[in-house]
Amino acid sequence: MRTSGVVMPIFSLPSDFGIGTLGRDACDFIDFLASADVHVWEIMPICHTDSSFSPHNALCARAGNPLLIDLQPFVDQGVFSSRELSRMDWGRDRAKISYSKVAAAKYKALEMVFDALGSLPDSSFDRFREDNQDWLEDYALFAAIYEQFQYLPLPLWGDGVARRSHAELDRLRIRLDRRIRFYEYLQYLFYGQWGQLRRYAAQKGVRLMGSMTFELPETSVELWTDPAANDVSFRDAFADRWKQRLAWSRRLYDITKVYRRVDGEEVFAFYEPTWVTADDFCETLLQIGRASAGDLAAAGRYTHAFQKGFGERAAARHLPHWYDRTAIAYVGTCSDDTIRGWIKTLDKATAQDVNEYIGTALPRDQAWSVLRTMWLSQAAIVLSPVQDFLELGSSSRLSGFENPADNWTWRLRRGSLTNRLAQRIARMNRLFDRGGRQ
Repeated sequence: MRTSGVVMPIFSLPSDFGIGTLGRDACDFIDFLASADVHVWEIMPICHTDSSFSPHNALCARAGNPLLIDLQPFVDQGVFSSRELSRMDWGRDRAKISYSKVAAAKYKALEMVFDALGSLPDSSFDRFREDNQDWLEDYALFAAIYEQFQYLPLPLWGDGVARRSHAELDRLRIRLDRRIRFYEYLQYLFYGQWGQLRRYAAQKGVRLMGSMTFELPETSVELWTDPAANDVSFRDAFADRWKQRLAWSRRLYDITKVYRRVDGEEVFAFYEPTWVTADDFCETLLQIGRASAGDLAAAGRYTHAFQKGFGERAAARHLPHWYDRTAIAYVGTCSDDTIRGWIKTLDKATAQDVNEYIGTALPRDQAWSVLRTMWLSQAAIVLSPVQDFLELGSSSRLSGFENPADNWTWRLRRGSLTNRLAQRIARMNRLFDRGGRQ
């Protein structure tokens, strides 16, 4: 296998309503990838997040993010009109997501959908609830309580709720009954649209790579129902928990990336059933979970990121001439700057090293020269954020800003992904034998 991929969060897709969704714009992006002969789309986590809106802070490892639900189907069904939606405040900056405004407007619209459709007889919804009863009920209760406590972290809910007192939970189930059903219904809508998007991607020959964090957040359904969910002490219990998570990921993605960060060091491990068995992958994860920061690199042998091959903390394994044929390699991780932004921050000596390695010091050529260098490598899959194909600067990075409120807010401008750009990427894929269906 020799192919390429693009990193592009769904929430960053262009949209008329403040945030990218699973609808037409996601399908348009798949069309762009297909025309560029790109066959992996890394979408980043799609989970329902906590109030930080970070995709790495999941309220539930299995629950999809309601903010990504496309509203157009409900315009078509007459629940509301496009004009009614446009009157809501989705934020005025088309270059950034205003999460507080988007969340307020999106939930208002979704409540209208639930009021109009949620109480109607729907055998598909009933079947969805039955098929997902092992997690859906706990999640919906948790989400309703989280909202009830005004998005405070779990330890501040009070001992009775935090420790799952039967009496307290029974009282809340009665009190929050309608809200619980609302959150169940949102998951039904989300996964209905997700299934359509995945089928469309498969038709176009694009594989979806999803992500999940190794450690689950403190305020999550999993740690609420099982405080030992992050424990790596007991091999069998650890493997059982991860086999359940991997079984779920197979329903959603073609490739799953598991991510762990310790003291500034990060490692990725990749799961695809034809590459590795679930048992062997769980063993790899156990090694990652037990590793100290200095040992992470050895545990995650497939982790490569071009930018980390230069500078004071440079490691040779990140340079493309060291990649082997099993490697999955990145230009940079989601916490790194864009290529243009990164090069501008380098000291003179490091910048000279980079320029000599990629063969140019001309600013207008540097981004594509880095991409070309990566594409030339032996790595099985090379991936780059879409921002680097567009040669964007630091303001377009995904995260790593001094102000955490700026993280995860970047939005792709509609019309940026031109036919000319697709042709340029496709030529590079064909030239370096990374094109064609894999």
